[in-house]
Amino acid sequence: MAPLAAAGLHFILFLGSVRENRNADRVKNYLVNSLAKYNVSVTVFDPRELNYTKVIQPLHYYEKPEDAPERLRNLSDVIRKADGHIVVTPEYHSAIPPSLTTMMDQFPPASYAFRPAAIVSYSKGRFGGIRAATHLRTWLSELSLVHIPSVLAIPKVEEAITKEGKTTNKLVLEFTDALLGELVWFARAIKTHAHQVKSAALLHLNAVLRLSAHLQF
Repeated sequence: MAPLAAAGLHFILFLGSVRENRNADRVKNYLVNSLAKYNVSVTVFDPRELNYTKVIQPLHYYEKPEDAPERLRNLSDVIRKADGHIVVTPEYHSAIPPSLTTMMDQFPPASYAFRPAAIVSYSKGRFGGIRAATHLRTWLSELSLVHIPSVLAIPKVEEAITKEGKTTNKLVLEFTDALLGELVWFARAIKTHAHQVKSAALLHLNAVLRLSAHLQF
């Protein structure tokens, strides 16, 4: 599948592991390399680097937004401005890891609303973290994200992808193209629609203002 021209799109890559010698880094490198073909810029949200490995007061729990830490407000703005998200998760005991939920739960559903999200799961075993991916569908919906139909599950990740983010695995490459092509399509469609709705609302507002001015005595 040929990459779609996607100039102007920006995605956030959420990592879901803070463990030592984690495989999240090789998956991150692989996805960043793959997204370059689609002309998409990427910001990585890493719970280890952000130090969101323990529960703090979420942004929407502050009575006044200005009372929240500036860093938390700035990160929320980054999420709001993104055109799409990719959530990368390992599978811990058939579920998504607490480091992923702790990081993403710092921000309200309003920060994520009306944005498409792709799920990428991985494991050392043969199932590729698919149970965590299934779990993620319900949870991402609660965050008001629109999870796309395709999923990339990477089994035996240490064999499939190098630490530098390279692979020759035909199935991984095929499913990656399907996933990213779909995510780009949804992101462009939603962005275009939002622009049209905003333009229509502005036209309506201008018409109301002109009518109000005409009716003034």
